[in-house]
Amino acid sequence: MAWRFKVSKYKNASPKFPKREEQILDLPVTDITQSCGNHIKASCIYMVFNIDSSGGGNLGFLPLSASGRQSNVPTIHAHGDFVTDFDFSPFDDYLLATGSQDNQVSLWLLPDENDTSVTSISQPVVSLPVFERRVENVLWNPQSDGILACTSNTCIKVYDVTGADGKQVCEFSGHEDQIQSVTWQGDGALLATSCRDKKLRVIDPRAGTVVQEGKGHQNVKDSRLLWLPRKDYMISTGFGQSRTRQVCVWDSRNLSSSVHSMDIDSSTGTIMPLYDPDTSMTFLIGKGDTSLNFMEFTEKDPYLANSGVDRCEQIKGAAMVPKRAMSLMDGEVNRLLVLCQRTIVPAPYIVPRKSYRDFHADIYPVTLSGEPSLSAAQWINKESAEPSFISPEPGKKLVKRERRGQLVGVSSSVTTPTTQQSQPDMTEATTSKAPTATESSPKPVINSAKPQINKPKPESAPQTQTTAEPLPEKPQPSPKPAAKPFAGVRKSKFRHIQGTMHHPSSAYTNLRKVCKTVPGESDMFVANELRCAVPLDGPGGDMHILEFSKACKLSDTETPVITNGSKVTDFAWDPFDDRRLVVVTDNARINVWKIPENGLEETTEEVEFCMRGHMEKIYFVRFHPLASGLITTASYDMTVRMWDLDQRKEVLRLEGLDDQVYNLSWSSDGRFCATVSKDKKIKVFEPRKSTVALREGPGPDGSRGARVVWTLQDKYLVVTGFDRMSIQQILIYQSDELQILHKEDLTTSPAILVPFYDPDSSVLFLNCRGDRIINTYEVAEEEPHLFPCAPFKMETALQGVSFLPKRVCDVRAVEVARAWRLTDSGIEGLTFTVPRVKMEFFQDDLYPPTRVTWKPTMTAAEWLSGLNRQPQTISLRPPDMAPLSEAPEEAPKVKKFESYNPETYKTDQQRKDELLNAMVGKLDLDEGPLPQEMFEGVDEDEWDD
Repeated sequence: MAWRFKVSKYKNASPKFPKREEQILDLPVTDITQSCGNHIKASCIYMVFNIDSSGGGNLGFLPLSASGRQSNVPTIHAHGDFVTDFDFSPFDDYLLATGSQDNQVSLWLLPDENDTSVTSISQPVVSLPVFERRVENVLWNPQSDGILACTSNTCIKVYDVTGADGKQVCEFSGHEDQIQSVTWQGDGALLATSCRDKKLRVIDPRAGTVVQEGKGHQNVKDSRLLWLPRKDYMISTGFGQSRTRQVCVWDSRNLSSSVHSMDIDSSTGTIMPLYDPDTSMTFLIGKGDTSLNFMEFTEKDPYLANSGVDRCEQIKGAAMVPKRAMSLMDGEVNRLLVLCQRTIVPAPYIVPRKSYRDFHADIYPVTLSGEPSLSAAQWINKESAEPSFISPEPGKKLVKRERRGQLVGVSSSVTTPTTQQSQPDMTEATTSKAPTATESSPKPVINSAKPQINKPKPESAPQTQTTAEPLPEKPQPSPKPAAKPFAGVRKSKFRHIQGTMHHPSSAYTNLRKVCKTVPGESDMFVANELRCAVPLDGPGGDMHILEFSKACKLSDTETPVITNGSKVTDFAWDPFDDRRLVVVTDNARINVWKIPENGLEETTEEVEFCMRGHMEKIYFVRFHPLASGLITTASYDMTVRMWDLDQRKEVLRLEGLDDQVYNLSWSSDGRFCATVSKDKKIKVFEPRKSTVALREGPGPDGSRGARVVWTLQDKYLVVTGFDRMSIQQILIYQSDELQILHKEDLTTSPAILVPFYDPDSSVLFLNCRGDRIINTYEVAEEEPHLFPCAPFKMETALQGVSFLPKRVCDVRAVEVARAWRLTDSGIEGLTFTVPRVKMEFFQDDLYPPTRVTWKPTMTAAEWLSGLNRQPQTISLRPPDMAPLSEAPEEAPKVKKFESYNPETYKTDQQRKDELLNAMVGKLDLDEGPLPQEMFEGVDEDEWDD
C-alpha cells in the first residue's frame, strides 16, 4: 500500500507553542562556537545548554518545569574551554557527561531539583584521562549502564565509568580524518560514525573492526548520523558537492549506497536529526533555521513522509525530551526544546483528539523504562539482552529518581517535589537509599547563593529533604500550613462592562472600495458627533464624508466624495468644529476641508486651503486638545512640526528625533506631548519651553509600530507596540521617570493596537485592524496598573474604531462610551454599558464631572505665548434624575437564619424523634382480645367426617 494511503495516528500532530511569558527567557545564549553538538540536551528532570562564558566553558541547567525570565541561571563550571558536546545518561536523569575543547571529558551529578540552594557546580564526580586533541562527541550506550563513547580527531574510545574512576575498555583509530558524528545501534552492540573523509562506518568497538563502510555525503562540512533504534536503518544529514543540504536514509546492513536521498536547500546550517522510536516521528532541524520539519519514517519508499513545517525563532540547537516525561493526559507524544538567541522554546507535539478527559492509550505504545538491561561488565563480556520497556500510563511511576548517583557511587536523597510538574509521576514521593560513597569518591563542590532553579515556593509550605536515615515507625504528621486569607478579585465598577451593537437602521451598508493600505500610523477611520470620514481605494485620494443622520444603504455609484489629488495617509476632525477636516497625503500636503452644514452633496476637489512644508510623505496628524487650530504632523523627513491653521503656517518644530516617529499624544492639560519612535525610545517634550526632549526612556522592542496615550491625570503613559517576536504588548510607564512599571503580552498579530482612554472611568479600549474583538482594561495606580475587563467580541472584523465625546452617552442606560466602527462594507454603532440594578437613579459613581473637550480654552496663538487654561467640567446628570448616592436606603431583608426559633429550626435528632412519634401515633392500639381469639373451636370427632 502506498504511503499516501497509510493511516497514521501521528500524521496530524502539531506543536503547541507556549505563550511568550511561558517560554524560558533572558538566557545568556548569544554566541555559541560551532561544534558537532546540539548545544542543548534534556533528561526527564533537567535541561542543560551552552551559555556565554569568559575564560572557560560553562553550561546552564534548569528544571523542565522552568518558565519565564531567568535572571540568574544555575551554572556548571565545566571546562577551561568551550563545551563541544554533552549527554545525559539514559538511566540517571541527574548524570551528565561533557566533552570540551580543553581535551577533557567529565561527569557531573546535578542536584535534586527541589534543592533551591544550589546555583553553581564546579567539581565533577568523574574525570576521564586527558585526550590528545579536542573532544567532539560524547554518547552513552542505550542499553548498558556506565558505557560511554567519546570521539577526538580520528579516534573513538569507549569507557566504563562505573564507580569513582573511569577506565578505557575499547579504542578504534581507523578513521582517515576527523570524526564528525557517532551513534549507537539500538541494542548497544555496534557504533556508526560519519567522518570528514566523506565515509560512513559501522564499527564493532569490542572487536575493534569495521563491519560496514560506504561513501557518505560528498562534502567535508559537518555531517550527522543517527541509527534508528529497533530498526536496521540510519538517517544522515550533510552537504552535497554543490553545497546543498542533504538527507539520506541508509540500510545499516549495506552502506554501498543510500536507499533514499533528498536535497533540502542551500542554507549553511547543519541539520540535526531527532527520532522517536515509539512513534517513528522524525524531526529535521537546521542550525540557523527558523522552522521545525516534522516527518514520519517508514521502512518503505519514500521512507520519510512530510507531515508539517512550523515556524519559530532562529535556532541555535534542539533536543528531544525523553518519552517518560510527557504529559499523558494532554495528548503530548513528543516535546522538543528549541534553543534560540536568548530563549528556550518548548514545543510539545500534541495529537488532536476530541477530548483529553480520558487517557488515549492507543497513541502511547510501550517505551524504554529507564532501567539498564546490561551492566558495564556484561557489555564488555559481549553479552546481550532485550531492552526493558514500560507502558506509559497516568499515575504510573515513570521517572527513576532513586537512581540518582548510583552509577558513580554517590549517596543520594531525593525530596518529594512540591510543585506539580508536567511529568505524570511528579506527585509521587520517592526516597532512595543509594550505596554509601567511599571516602575516595569525589564530591561535587557546590556554591550556595540566591536560589534560581525553581520558582519560589510559598512560605507556608517549606520543602523538606529526605535523608538516608531510617524513618520512624509512626511518622508524626506535619502541621498543616496556616491558610492564607482569600485576597479575592480586585473590586472594579467596570469589570463587567458590556458592548452592544446599535440597531441596523442606524448603520451605513454597501460601503465599497474601502482603502486598506492606509499606513499603520493612521487610525484609518475618524468620526465626530455628526459625520465620519472614510478613505477609498484608488489613486485620487477620494474620501467619503457620511452624515449619521442619513444612514442608509449606499448607492453603488452616486455617493459624493472629496478628492485630495494624492493618496491619503491620515486625517482628523477638528474637535472644536464638526465641519473642519484635516487630511495629509503622501505628496507632503496638508489639506484643510470645510464640510457643508448639511453634508456633502456633490463630489468636490476644492479645499478651504492647503499647507506645505514637509519634504517627504506625512503619515499622521494630531489636533491639540485645548488650543483651537493647532495641529501636529510627522513625516518621513524625520521632523515633527506644529501648524497654526488660523495663520496657515508652521509655528514650531521638535528636534532630536533621529528616526521615524510612530505616534504623538498630548497630555490632558496640553503642556506636554509624548512620542514613541522606531529607534525604540519614548520621549516627553514641553514644546513651548524647549524643542528638545525633557526625558526619554526605552520603548517597545519591535519595529512594526507603536501608540502612546496619557492616563490617570497624566501621571502614567500607556504604550502599545510589539516585542522582538512581533507579539503585541502593553507597557505602563510613570510619566515623570519613563521607567517601565508593567509589561503585558497579548498575542501574535501584525496589526497595531490602537488605544482609546476614557479619563472619567479610567478604562482603556484597545482595537486593531482585522480583529473581531475590542479589549478593555482598567488603568489604576496600584500594581500591576492594568486590570482586564470584559472584552467585546463581534461577528465581523473591523477596520477602525472612533470614539465620541462623553456628552453623547445615554446616562439613563448607564452608557459609559459610544463609538462607531468601520468594517469592510459598512459603518456600525457601538455602545458600552455597565450593568446596574437601580437604573432609575443617576449613577454618580460612574459619571464624575466630565471635561468639556468640545470647546477650546484658548487659541493657538495664546497657547504659543505661554498661556495655560484648563477646560471646564460639567455634570452629565439630567435634571429629572436623582443621584444614586442620595437614593433612600432599602429596609434590610430578613435573613433566613437571622435568629434561632426552636419551633421553626430543629435539630436532626429532634426531627427524627418527631417522625417516630408520629408513626407510632398512627398505629391503632387496642387492649381487647384479638379477632382470632373470638373464633369458636371444632370438636375432634368432627374432623373424622
